Amino acid sequence: MFHKLNRIKALPGSMLWAEFKDGREVVYDVSGLVEVNPVFGNLVRNPGLFAQVRIDPGGYGISWNDELDLEAEELWNCGDEVKSSYELAPGCTCPVCGQKLRRHSEAQAAASRANLAKRTHKGGRPVNPNSKRQKRLAERMRRQNSTVEDKP
Repeated sequence: MFHKLNRIKALPGSMLWAEFKDGREVVYDVSGLVEVNPVFGNLVRNPGLFAQVRIDPGGYGISWNDELDLEAEELWNCGDEVKSSYELAPGCTCPVCGQKLRRHSEAQAAASRANLAKRTHKGGRPVNPNSKRQKRLAERMRRQNSTVEDKP
């Protein structure tokens, strides 16, 4: 699976902070690459060049110039995880598409079901009280009310 980068930032000490589209954050030490490829030694010796890191078009890698680049998979696999992919809570924005999430809490879901069971019109047209859905909703509300009354 290919992982897309959302943000990248150069940190002191030849470290990179990367945030992926799914919310995972990692810190990656670039100085370890010098042993593998001596070209990366320029990054360690020149902090000004190191600070010019940018995300490649498409988000599948990072680059400093035409000669120095790194895949996002390297950051994903070898970076130290700072924050894992998080479960999105209601009211947060999705890191992938930017839309606000509208998940209901249990209280909101119960109130919504109660409202559906009571309503007589749906979008300007009457709701058939004898439909299967309305009967199920009414039965569910009766069960909830009976369990609430049974509690001390």
